[in-house]
Amino acid sequence: MEQIDKLQSQILEHKAFLYDTDYVVIRCQETGQGIPEEVKDMRKFARAEINRLEAEISELEKQFNDQSENVQL
Repeated sequence: MEQIDKLQSQILEHKAFLYDTDYVVIRCQETGQGIPEEVKDMRKFARAEINRLEAEISELEKQFNDQSENVQL
C-alpha cells in the first residue's frame, strides 16, 4: 500500500536522524559533557514520531486485513 510505504519512509528518515546523532550521545557519555538540549529535543521528537507512525501503520494494516477478510466472505 502506498500510504504505508510513505509512513515507512518517514520512519526511516527519523531513524537515520537518530543514527546520525548517536555520536553526540556517545561523545557526551564518554567525555562527561552534557548533550545539547536541541539534540535531546530533536531525538525525543524523532522517537515519538517513530512510535506514532508505527501505530498508524499497524492500524492501516489491521484495516486492510479486515477489508480483505470481508471480501473473501
